[in-house]
Parts: sequence; C-alpha cells; structure tokens
Amino acid sequence: MSRAGLRTLALASVGGFVDAIGFLVLFNMFTAHMSGNSVWFGAAIGAGSWRIGLHHLFPIPLFATGLAAGAVTVELARRRRLRAPFAPVLMIEMALLALFVLAGAPHMADGSLRAAAGAFYGLAALPALAMGLQNAVLSRDAGQTLHTTYITGVLQTLVESAVRYGFWLVREVRGHGWRPALRASPGEPALRAVRAAGLTWLAYVTGALGGGLAAQRWELHALALPIALLAVVAGVDLAWPEATAP
Repeated sequence: MSRAGLRTLALASVGGFVDAIGFLVLFNMFTAHMSGNSVWFGAAIGAGSWRIGLHHLFPIPLFATGLAAGAVTVELARRRRLRAPFAPVLMIEMALLALFVLAGAPHMADGSLRAAAGAFYGLAALPALAMGLQNAVLSRDAGQTLHTTYITGVLQTLVESAVRYGFWLVREVRGHGWRPALRASPGEPALRAVRAAGLTWLAYVTGALGGGLAAQRWELHALALPIALLAVVAGVDLAWPEATAP
C-alpha cells in the first residue's frame, strides 16, 4: 500500500476514535460526523426541542471553520514549497486535542463533560475544529480522493466502484473466461478503489470501536492514543516529504 493510503487509514482511525469520544462525553454531539449533527438538528427543531437542536448545530460551523483553516494552511505550505505541507495542519490538530484533554479532564463526571454552558461549548469547539482541520489533509489512493471524516462519501465511493468492477468483470469473463479475468482483477482501477474505500471505512469503524472502549477506562485521557498517532503521521511527513505540486 502507498504512503498516501497508509496515511488515509491512520487518519480515518483517528477520526473514528475522536468522533466516538465526543459522542460519548459531549452528550451525543458528533465532532466529525456533520451529517448526523445536521439530521439531529433538523429533527429536534422540527419536534420543538430547540435546546437539543442548537446543541447539535453548534459544531457544524466550527467544523467548517477548521476545514477552511486547514485548506488555507495546506495551500500556503504548498505555494511556499514547504517540504511537509500536511505537518502544520496535523500539529495544530494535535494541539487542539491536547488542549481539550487538559482543560476538559477536570470537568469529567460519570463519563460526561459537565461544565457551565460557556465552558462546555468552549471545550466542545476544540475537537470540532480539530476534525475540520484533519479533513483538509486529503489523500489520493487508487485514483480516489478519500476524506477521513466524511464516511458517507467513502461508502458511496465503495459502492460505485464495486458496481464498475462488476460490469468490468462480466465483460472480461464473457471475453476471456473466469481465470484470465480474475488474474487481471488486481490491476483493475475499480477494484483498487473498492479496496481503498473499504479499508478506509474499516479504519474509521475500528477507531470508533477503540474510542468507545478506551473512553470507558480513561475518559478524555484516551485521546492520548490518536494524538500519538497524529504525531507519527506528522513525523513521517517531515522526515520523508512527498513531492507536491505548487
């Protein structure tokens, strides 16, 4: 697997881990899954639950702000021909998550972040910004641009690529038979896209599973694990930079 593919899997696992922690400690608020927040916001407002609706609306503009800031940071790094265009974004993300842990841990009680409204939402803003920043670190693998927090899009890529591969396989089997078609399959772009998208989805779910398990034992301190993984990804970007277009 390419370095870009490995980076995608690492960041997807971070996204799932952080999203799971946020959901558990921030009263069902998603910090990466903005589709879920959007549906929850609309459904709650429609049902007359303004407090719950606004609770889920809160992270959406912060995620968008983080995404914009990350995109600007990566673009400026490329324009200035920095050797590691993704490392600055990842370092900022690490700092935001670390601040969330340090400032939020004293407010934890019974597995949830319990603080006055101003402090609560000030703390909740940190992982939402961090996840927006991370989504600006896009990777191309198997000809696809894969987002590491937008899992709905990853599933769409998975299914569409699987359909394309299915049509290709039928055509090859009709023309050459099963064995030649299966031998040629590993080089088929659609099948490689299926593998990349499937592994990305699996990494996100595995990260969420790890976050759920770790939160029960270490609460916010469990975020030390994805912070450490981000440090590894940033370190690789610094030590072995990829060629990037200006």
